[in-house]
Amino acid sequence: MKHIVALSGGKDSTALALRLAEVEPQDYIYVCTPTGKELPEMFAHWLKLGEMLGKPILPVMAQQSFDTQIQMYNTLPNSRMRWCTRELKIVPMKQFLLVNAPCVHYVGLR
Repeated sequence: MKHIVALSGGKDSTALALRLAEVEPQDYIYVCTPTGKELPEMFAHWLKLGEMLGKPILPVMAQQSFDTQIQMYNTLPNSRMRWCTRELKIVPMKQFLLVNAPCVHYVGLR
C-alpha cells in the first residue's frame, strides 16, 4: 500500500508531513501540485522540506498550463470561478491517486 502525502506549501500540510515522518515513519510519497505561477520562495520551501523529510517532493502537474486555462475560461480565477483549484490541483491529484491505487492519501487541514 502506498502512502501519499499532499503538500500545498502551507503550514498545515507541512506540519502533517513533518509529524508523520516523526511519529509514523514509512516510505511516504510526498507530492505537490504546482500551478506554474508559484514564487521562487515556494519552490525553495518545497526543496528545503524535501531535504528535511529525506525525500524529494514530486510535482504533479495539470495537463494544461495556467496560461492555457486562463485562455479557455477567459477569466482569472476568483471566488465565483474557482477553476484554478479544480483544474490545476484537484484533477491532477485525483489522476495521480488513481494511477497509484490502492493508496492512503494524507491531507493536512486545520
